Amino acid sequence: MTRLRSPFALVVGLLGVLVVVLVGYPLLRTVGGIVLDWSTFAAAAEEVVAAPNLLPMLGSTALVLGVSTVLAVVIAALFAWLSERTTARLGWLAGVLPVVSLLVPSIAGAIGWVLLASPKAGFLNVALRELGVPVVLDVFSWPGLIGVYTLYLVPQVYLPVSAALADLDPALEEAARVSGRGPWRTLATVTLPVVRPAILSGALLALVYGVALFSVPLIIGTQARIDILSVEIVRLLTTEFPPRLPQAIVLSVVVLLVLGAAWAVNARVLRGGRFATIGGKSTGDRRIELGRTGTIVTRVGMVGYLLVAAVLPFGALVVVSLQGFWSGRLTGPFSFENYADVFGSAGSTFAGLRNSLVLGLLCATVGMALALLLAWRIGRGGGWARVLDATTKLPGALSHVVIAVALVAAFAGPPFALGGSLLLLVLAYLVLYLPQATLSAQSSFATVGGELTEASLVAGEGPAGTLRRISAPLMTRGLLAGWVFLFVLVVGDITASAILASTRTPVVGFVILGLFQNGTYPTLAALGAIITVVSSVVVLAALALRRSA
Repeated sequence: MTRLRSPFALVVGLLGVLVVVLVGYPLLRTVGGIVLDWSTFAAAAEEVVAAPNLLPMLGSTALVLGVSTVLAVVIAALFAWLSERTTARLGWLAGVLPVVSLLVPSIAGAIGWVLLASPKAGFLNVALRELGVPVVLDVFSWPGLIGVYTLYLVPQVYLPVSAALADLDPALEEAARVSGRGPWRTLATVTLPVVRPAILSGALLALVYGVALFSVPLIIGTQARIDILSVEIVRLLTTEFPPRLPQAIVLSVVVLLVLGAAWAVNARVLRGGRFATIGGKSTGDRRIELGRTGTIVTRVGMVGYLLVAAVLPFGALVVVSLQGFWSGRLTGPFSFENYADVFGSAGSTFAGLRNSLVLGLLCATVGMALALLLAWRIGRGGGWARVLDATTKLPGALSHVVIAVALVAAFAGPPFALGGSLLLLVLAYLVLYLPQATLSAQSSFATVGGELTEASLVAGEGPAGTLRRISAPLMTRGLLAGWVFLFVLVVGDITASAILASTRTPVVGFVILGLFQNGTYPTLAALGAIITVVSSVVVLAALALRRSA
């Protein structure tokens, strides 16, 4: 208990108070005001319940999120194991390409798949017709929507699971193989169970991200006539006049209950589960041999997935960006006029790209540093730790639009007067992606053996020194994975940026949404291609550092 009263603990405690205020004040002022006004809340709830599309919408949302999350967990866990623990690894590509789908902003990625698999003019369908193949790919369908959702959820699971597998003691798998178990049985009975915290945290990250995902269901789900909850919440707040905030809050409460149950399960596993931790001995690098046939089959499967997840949609964006209009064919004439438009539109597009990259670097660094300190305090336990844990996860249960509106109401006017400023965007991104940051940090913390920190404290090192010298270095890979995650989320944010940004402080999401609404597909494709290339340089550098850590 005395350790919790150290100067370091007091500083972390003050940071925790600041986080609670930053998250709680806007929501209490806006959301809480509606919920506490029982008559308003009850009337809104009655209207929402009476809506004829409520049950079909909830069913569609549950089906899409449930299936895509399960698929993402299976694909990500398998790829992480193949990359980190077997000889089937594809070199540096294995650690990079599973997260490439996140480098293309979700709205540009969704449009990329529309360009590829639209029934009439999609590149793939045009090519199949010319080859005489009687198959039509339809992205505007249940499989199409679930498939694109899955592509964007896989990185959420892959990053924490691959970090945990990279730090796993191979002696556990070696013992299983010596006892006669094959590689696939070892995976099912030894490897996956001992990294269960990372898998569950990744699944929760995927669920949180999927709930907030707006552009994919807007572009694909709407045309497929599949109603998704996030689109309905945004519609209530942005297309209705006046905005129907009480009804949006009622729908967000439904999300809060579902994610609250998922968080409770995850927290219980992290507290009481029996799983592998990083001990004081070197883990080495003994990989499982899959054999020639197994290696070829798994590598072909991985390359096929990587083509579907990254290369094809990015290629479609590049082709359309070089054309005057979307024709569905790979024929010219080609030119760079659309790229000239990106950099020549009175500077707003270029300013948006620059602002987003700066904000991505800043928010990812500050966010993960803050998440590390909060994860340390939450790991100490107690009532305050439970308050912090619930507070850091709360933004994931609400629509980004609801949080953005709350932040505008709280900080845009006097006395703060932050409306349309970059500082308000920084605060918004830190609040919005606090769940992802803290989940990544807590998952990494769970893999650090308690005997190491206890030995440091017994040796006379304080909590700050123990965190800096022992815990943080052992968490480097997990923290860098979280940093990459935050960076690509901030750079590609669409929903909140559309509300909080302005022509004075444009960001990529604000610019992209304007291009999409105007129907300028070639210019939008050019901007999406530029974002992908620039973001890739930053993320590749971070992943290279993670690999050498």
